[in-house]
Amino acid sequence: MSYSRLNASAATLTKNRTPDSVVPISGLCATCVDGCIGPCEIGKSAYRGPEVLYPQPFGIITTAATKKYPVDLSHFTILGTVRGAHGIEPDPDKALFINVDTEQRIGRDKGIKLKLPISIGALGSTAVAKRNWEGLAIGAALSGIMLTIGENVCGMDPSSLFENGKVVYSEDME
Repeated sequence: MSYSRLNASAATLTKNRTPDSVVPISGLCATCVDGCIGPCEIGKSAYRGPEVLYPQPFGIITTAATKKYPVDLSHFTILGTVRGAHGIEPDPDKALFINVDTEQRIGRDKGIKLKLPISIGALGSTAVAKRNWEGLAIGAALSGIMLTIGENVCGMDPSSLFENGKVVYSEDME
């Protein structure tokens, strides 16, 4: 089951010609016609493929999603129990949120220490990462969280050098 609108997304600037009449299993317009260069993802990808791979306009979008999951943040309540204490003395002067230890070590040899085991998602397929990297990296370092490097940083770097299918130099990775 998909929670996305099939073949139509504001993120890729695609839509169905017949938005109120779409075949649920394929996402095609109910009156899909042969040769239609249509605004749907199928039609647009046939003629302008790369434009439906990434959110549009490419290079300046920071987030993009149209999924409608049957859950939202109102379903979460992040509260501790109001009675008792776990992992610390049940003393109200000691059982404070600032005394909680969330530190974790990750990696193959557990050499990466995080104050909080969360990560800023991979950026790298657009210039958004390049323009904001310094601030994100500083913030992540000060917070003790991880910032991941996107899979396509070197692919987007025009100065990258490749040998035998491997990156040997990328200005953006220096």
